Amino acid sequence: GTDCVNIMSIHKSKGLEFPVVFLCNLSRRFNQEDLRAQILCDRTLGLGLSSADTENRVRYPSLAKRAIAVKMASESVSEEMRVLYVAMTRPKDRLVMTYAVPNANGPKAIDTLAAPLPMRGMEALCREAQCMGHWILLAALDRPEAGQLRDLARTHEIAPSDGFPWTIRVVPAEAETEQSEKKTTEQPQPLPEQTLETIRQALAFAYAHPQAAQAPSKQTATARKGRDKDKEAAQDAPEERQIQMVWRSPGFLEGTRDGRAYGSAMHRAMQYLHFEACGDKKSVRQEIDRLVAEEFLTEEEGKLVNCTQIARFFESDIGWKLRLGGQLLREFKFSILDDGCHYGAGLEGEQVLLQGVVDAWFETKDGLVIVDYKTDRIRPEDVPARTAYYAAQLRAYAGAMARITGRPVCHRVLYFLHCGRTSDVPEADT
Repeated sequence: GTDCVNIMSIHKSKGLEFPVVFLCNLSRRFNQEDLRAQILCDRTLGLGLSSADTENRVRYPSLAKRAIAVKMASESVSEEMRVLYVAMTRPKDRLVMTYAVPNANGPKAIDTLAAPLPMRGMEALCREAQCMGHWILLAALDRPEAGQLRDLARTHEIAPSDGFPWTIRVVPAEAETEQSEKKTTEQPQPLPEQTLETIRQALAFAYAHPQAAQAPSKQTATARKGRDKDKEAAQDAPEERQIQMVWRSPGFLEGTRDGRAYGSAMHRAMQYLHFEACGDKKSVRQEIDRLVAEEFLTEEEGKLVNCTQIARFFESDIGWKLRLGGQLLREFKFSILDDGCHYGAGLEGEQVLLQGVVDAWFETKDGLVIVDYKTDRIRPEDVPARTAYYAAQLRAYAGAMARITGRPVCHRVLYFLHCGRTSDVPEADT
């Protein structure tokens, strides 16, 4: 609405006008951090570097760097002055500007600011200002009406009046303190009971759905414990965004196998292999060499792939079914809205964006078969426990695929490549 106080930045106020404008924090210093960088760049002046004196172990800015710094500082000050002009031309009736400085009566405040004024180098003084408030004070100090203000500084020559009188006053801090203390001694008028009750109700307000406010709006099928493929599918998910730093491996670790790199290489190989050509270990190795040659895999990934485990997979029952062909999809990414009841109590009726990547799925006459490869280093006796661990992930895949394709899911299969075991995930916990 128009009948209210608007709080905005100077840039947001462009083109607007108000009866009264408060321009605050004029004592904020200009940002000069860019001038302190090790390397300065300019389109016309080029690069400005620091010179190093190795004998005396000192570093100092070169002439080129000083020239670029002076140009950048001039451009920065000019921009700040344009911004100040925009701010000062917003009010229609009154402009109130605030400038805070510690110990204004001391020798290093107004006195220091007013000292160069007799030189009459206003352009140079404008460039040397450290904040917008300095420009305002320099203009005020040079006025004939600034007697009280100049009392805080040394006497200097003043400019003649331009015909537009100013009113300049200095209000001592003690007077402000006495006035504020006088106001605090006055007993405030009690608020009406109706107003107090409204305030109590507002302060006692509690959101009726706290679980929904705390639950993430996006979920992956692996609940952030699975492969990077699922995280890749959940694009722009703030809760899963992590900066991945890739460092060169030290020499003493060359030849060792990283579990994460091994799992990524195995899944990538299973994504691009020609299943019908994988009859034995030799044929699997030939396929891996083809993928490396065609740049589906890097040479490092090709070395990490365990051809024996892949050949053993295709000898299993589920492997034979995948080799038979038919409608088969691999690395299937999906995003689907799911009911919040699957993600915690109190989320019934809420919608959560479920995202994930299915390793492989194919159709049979009874329905869909969901296949997920796992590279966990486990023993055969550990398969039931790991199956229970991954069951929720497979059921999430199955529910999403059933909704996307419109067909029921008849099997949810986990295959553990390391120990060569297949495990079926039931539709629900027994």
